[in-house]
Amino acid sequence: MENPPAAPVVPTIQNRRQLEAAVENILQLQLRRTELFAAHDREIAAVREKYRPLLDEVERYLLLETAWVETWARNNPAALDHRRSLACAGATIGFRAPALRVEWASRRWTWTAIVLKLGETAWGRRYLRVPAPEVNKDAILADRAKFTPDELRQLGLKIVDQDRFYVTPHGAGAEESAPHERPDWQEAA
Repeated sequence: MENPPAAPVVPTIQNRRQLEAAVENILQLQLRRTELFAAHDREIAAVREKYRPLLDEVERYLLLETAWVETWARNNPAALDHRRSLACAGATIGFRAPALRVEWASRRWTWTAIVLKLGETAWGRRYLRVPAPEVNKDAILADRAKFTPDELRQLGLKIVDQDRFYVTPHGAGAEESAPHERPDWQEAA
């Protein structure tokens, strides 16, 4: 078994001239690092700019054609299996139901306003967590059958239960496609 390489011996600075020389070297290295990062970032930006129009065009067609397939799937639910999916020649299409979640009924609501509204009613207090009052979303989801949509709206809440359409290509390394999602390459730009 080989011994790991020994750590470099750090020379001891003996005088002010050596200290000034070491500090000058540090400044030069920091400047060089900054220049390299700037060159690196310029090259990455140039590559992104080069491919942006092509990627935007592909993304537009991908969203358009995925929307066509999603519309067909929503209009032909009998064609889907019990898992709400359909295996096609090159991909599987279908719907995934995300976990239910509690959200604001509209943008005019805030969690603070909802906490105050729940606190005004005797039955609403059971949907607050203490000591710092906050909305107990899990309790609301558990009791969701007890609420009408209008009752939830009066509290500033809504329960979101919207499925998500997907197209998953067959094969290793395949990338799932879903409409209305921004690809990583667009977020990084």
